[in-house]
Amino acid sequence: MPSQSLSSHDLRNLLQWRPVYLLMVLFALAGGTAVWRIMAARQHFVEGSVQVETEGTKGAITGGELVLDLPVTVYNGTESAIVTVNTWTEAFACPEEDSPQPECTRLHSSEQSIDMHVQPGSSGSESRQIRTGLPRTMAGDYVRVKRRLTGITSDVEQAEQRQTGP
Repeated sequence: MPSQSLSSHDLRNLLQWRPVYLLMVLFALAGGTAVWRIMAARQHFVEGSVQVETEGTKGAITGGELVLDLPVTVYNGTESAIVTVNTWTEAFACPEEDSPQPECTRLHSSEQSIDMHVQPGSSGSESRQIRTGLPRTMAGDYVRVKRRLTGITSDVEQAEQRQTGP
């Protein structure tokens, strides 16, 4: 009974078959993208700490109202879960992007409490959108958004708060 084996000529012919070549390229790209994302996420982790990012925050005046997009990403390098992240957001209408603060009109200010539930050694993202009315007069139509972190609550802190009560 003859044994079947692939010769190098057969392998070259197989690689010249375009669907196989396309599948190999797609597999390599998918694998490379996954590795890149893992490495990019890992650079944010600092053992024993939490990093909070608000990249992508923006505001716009649309249809006679203020629209704020407020994303939050948490990288949890601690040993407890992050349950809540609190941020303070202020939005201003300015004549131009580089206008000094006193020349701008305050449009909105509020605190957001965002439920995150980010386990130790992982990351999580949430995004909120706030829509609100506009004042009759504004300094301009460029929207400047300022955000700052006001608090982080872990599962350990939450459990302690429940035990001590109000």
